[in-house]
Amino acid sequence: MTEKNMEDAKLVCFRSVVLLQDWITCKALALEEKSWTMDQTAEQKYLALISHLTRSCITSDILKSVTTLIFDKAILEPTFCPMYAQLCCDICDKMPTFPSSKITFKRVLLNTIQNVFEGTDELSNEIRKMNAPDQEEERRDTERLSKLRTLGNLRLCGELFLKRKIRGKIVHHIVQKLLGDDEKMCPSEENLEAVCLFLKTVGKKLDGSESVESSLSLTSSKLVNDVYFRRLESLSPRPQMSMRIKFMIRNIIDLRSNHWIPAGKSPTSTL
Repeated sequence: MTEKNMEDAKLVCFRSVVLLQDWITCKALALEEKSWTMDQTAEQKYLALISHLTRSCITSDILKSVTTLIFDKAILEPTFCPMYAQLCCDICDKMPTFPSSKITFKRVLLNTIQNVFEGTDELSNEIRKMNAPDQEEERRDTERLSKLRTLGNLRLCGELFLKRKIRGKIVHHIVQKLLGDDEKMCPSEENLEAVCLFLKTVGKKLDGSESVESSLSLTSSKLVNDVYFRRLESLSPRPQMSMRIKFMIRNIIDLRSNHWIPAGKSPTSTL
């Protein structure tokens, strides 16, 4: 990245942060107050944000910086992941592409999601090594940030799957990786928490999706989902598991049994 490109990227990102936060804040207030006027204001800010993003990414370096910015904002604000996922869908085909370097908004976004997911185990190993007495506070902060990024990354991935920007094959791979290949081994509590939260986002669509390609053939997505839930059912009685994780597993199993309708909500309620 040249010095000029770096300065341009910083300016674009600074302006993007302001517009992103302005839109999210306004949208959140509109939802909280159920205000039509505030919602219209949020829509105007949203259109201004899209216009700024699509006009400003004039180099591949700026495009990568802006994509990373949107990703970081999304995973650190998981409550607003559905909104950020919608933003990604709305700008995906509008952002410029750079054929010479094979850089597109979608490619950078999906590569970032993959890198964060695949880097979780490595980061966990690094955290375990921070066992010196003077590293206790740093370790807690790193663990907190790592957990937030991991769960936020999965939430964003799930929301993009719901909007057909991520293939079901990738989603199944994530669930299988979190549950582990060896059914005799109990996944870590971190992975069980992650898979429960991930299935809360994607489970309903997996039950209604078309076939997913396995190593041997095409198998119904729902049948594959059945396997995941049987595994969770078999894991829940394990005595070494904390009550918090047992409750999470029970809740996601009950949610599926209730056709993905949360307890106390009618079938017509918004999930």
